[in-house]
Amino acid sequence: MRLTLASLSLLILLSACAARPSPPLSAGTAPPPEAPSAPVAEAPSPAVVAAPLPVAPHEPPPPAVELTIPSPAFAPYEPPSPVVQAPLVQAPVIQTVPITAAPIPSDTAVMQPVIEVPQDQVQVLSFNALSGWRDGDHQPALVALREACEKISDAPADSSVGGQDVGGRPLFGTGIDWSAPCRDAQFAGDATAYFEKHFVPVSLGGAETGTALFTAYYEPELNGSRLRGGPYQHPLYARPDDLEKGVPYFDRTAIDAGALAGRGLEIFWLDDPIASFFLHIQGSGRIRLPDGSIARVGFAGKNNQPYKAIGKTLVEWGEMPLEAVSKQSIEDWITANPSRRDALLGTNPSYVFFTEREELNADPGLGPIGSFGQPLPTGRAIAIDRRFYALGIPVWVDFASPVGPMRRLTLALDTGGAIKGSRRADFFFGAGEAAGKAAGATRTRGQLIAFTPRSAYERIFGPVS
Repeated sequence: MRLTLASLSLLILLSACAARPSPPLSAGTAPPPEAPSAPVAEAPSPAVVAAPLPVAPHEPPPPAVELTIPSPAFAPYEPPSPVVQAPLVQAPVIQTVPITAAPIPSDTAVMQPVIEVPQDQVQVLSFNALSGWRDGDHQPALVALREACEKISDAPADSSVGGQDVGGRPLFGTGIDWSAPCRDAQFAGDATAYFEKHFVPVSLGGAETGTALFTAYYEPELNGSRLRGGPYQHPLYARPDDLEKGVPYFDRTAIDAGALAGRGLEIFWLDDPIASFFLHIQGSGRIRLPDGSIARVGFAGKNNQPYKAIGKTLVEWGEMPLEAVSKQSIEDWITANPSRRDALLGTNPSYVFFTEREELNADPGLGPIGSFGQPLPTGRAIAIDRRFYALGIPVWVDFASPVGPMRRLTLALDTGGAIKGSRRADFFFGAGEAAGKAAGATRTRGQLIAFTPRSAYERIFGPVS
């Protein structure tokens, strides 16, 4: 939710997600600390082929994170095969046009590691091709879309709502394309009929099962106080006034050593430096105060220093093999080596600053604020790369999670520094320990199918048969 509050993800195991910005601040997943980083691949701009289903055979995504987790193992990612001009399915080609990703917005965090997957086509699907669509409960997505429409409908009639262009035309439409869907969303009773009337499911990078890489994130809960004292000795800092965009600031070691002390930037004092470190990875959280009340915090900025996964450091130090790295194994190592804790944490120079989200304090049921400026609904929000997808749009996800299959309609409400490419998403599991465990064990492949207004699709590719 960015910076994706911009990718847990606690892909604690993957370092796959970075804190996300909410307008103008952000909340969400940051890259998990223990995964080795992977090189960034430049996304080419090949042709886009619009074609109807069926779904093509799986094409594995590229190498991503040098980390295994204790959940079921997945095969290593291989780079997709070179793009060709022929469609990937045996179906008539509707149109072949150049595809262009929108530039990265200036307020989006870029942290390592990232997973960049080149795309090869835009393909239309039928709703019947979405496994579980007919039996799914789409009402929660419709409720979330009603709120999202308050912002989407403000877009100028002839301006893109965001995401990529196809042949110079916005794939996800302009303000005028959303006028009817947003108007009808306020009164729709049958969510299934509503989405089928107003939207067309499209796959970016092909529709084959298994092309998208899914990780997940959550909102942690920590113990803290507004005043320093007793066990509460570890500060959570607000954004410094002298922090400039893009200019490297004090690193983690300097800040932990007191570089910001005495400036009145402490908004909370926490009782656990390790929990504080992982809060930086998530980008948002809940602080349980001594009187039992809950205060919510979200991302307010970062120190513009590079991110390094501490799991990678432990592998480099020879403390554990790569396959043993996990959030739990890192915590166990720190418990067994308390004198080396600060040295380990200091190998990640990146540091996150926070703000209190007072608008959330009164309702613990609300999720953290994502990059779209809207609270994230538990299990119904994802973080995406907004060079390719517009924020606020409905997105169908289909992947296996530690708590069962996730086949459901979500909204793209967040971004993340590690969420890069058209075949990448970070799923929001909610708040608390159970959500954290599910998020930390999620690393899988599945389908990522975006919904675009019918009028926007037909303007580019012609009538949908």
